[in-house]
Amino acid sequence: MTRAWEQIINSNRQAILGRWSSSVMAMLPGGLNHGSLVASALAEELGGLLDAIADPALPIAEPIVRITRILAVQEMPPSKALSILFGLRGLVEGLPAECAEPFRDRLEELTLQSFDSYMKHRETIYQLKVDEGRRRMHMSLRRAEA
Repeated sequence: MTRAWEQIINSNRQAILGRWSSSVMAMLPGGLNHGSLVASALAEELGGLLDAIADPALPIAEPIVRITRILAVQEMPPSKALSILFGLRGLVEGLPAECAEPFRDRLEELTLQSFDSYMKHRETIYQLKVDEGRRRMHMSLRRAEA
């Protein structure tokens, strides 16, 4: 059984996706334009995430992981990076009252999953930086001993 908000997303997919992609691109630092590789990859993954939101049978973890991987390397705070999901709420207009609550619950669930994934990617980045610092220090000590 398809819920009303899923039908609204499916029937207005292109318009919602276009506005959502534009708002996300405007939010990213450095003014990524729609022709860049990062913008293209992010737009594609936003489409996959929108499809997974509208169709519960589709896996939702994969688009979340790929989107948060892109966002984790951007220079912005986590709150701004993950606000892209809240931006979707305003784009799905005309939700009947009985549909608004389940849709809001679904977005909150996705936001929490996204936060976990985002932090995992950020932790990986910082661990790589720590490991690189250790390697540099080790090489400096080896040169000093030689």
